[in-house]
Amino acid sequence: MISRDFLLPQQTAQISQLSTLSLIELIEHIEATHHIYVRDNAPILQEYIAQLVTSYGEQQPQLTALANWINALIGELMPHLMKEERVLFPAIRALSTGEEFNACFGHIQNPINAMDHEHRNTEQALENIYQLTNDFQPPEGASQIWHDCYNKLAEFTADLRMHIYVEDQLLFTKALSL
Repeated sequence: MISRDFLLPQQTAQISQLSTLSLIELIEHIEATHHIYVRDNAPILQEYIAQLVTSYGEQQPQLTALANWINALIGELMPHLMKEERVLFPAIRALSTGEEFNACFGHIQNPINAMDHEHRNTEQALENIYQLTNDFQPPEGASQIWHDCYNKLAEFTADLRMHIYVEDQLLFTKALSL
């Protein structure tokens, strides 16, 4: 589970504001901020890592491993976002407004458990990425594309950690308390 210790200072400050939002407002924030960010930036990140592997992969085999982790992470994120948007979020919206919701999954805890499991897998992938990039520190004398890739990767993972924290600690906690 992602703790506040892994968030950037500005993200920690934002948590207090987000904690005052309703369930529907939290969902809107997650979709408008984090889901759009992932969809917009995942292809950029994949292009950067592909360029790195093409240019330096033979001399730096860890780049191929890094590319594999990044592509696997993104490959898992896209269906994850879709499940949230098509199944979990509509169920939470209905639950929060008292509307009828014909759920095939029983209690709301069941899809939350599934998303939580996927979040743990994401955290493991992020840990592997941190190790392969030496915490996003390009080697001495690295090219601009290397710096650009690691900067984008650091930004992407920071957003992803915040995304997971907001869902796990705010959205899911509030939804389960209804």
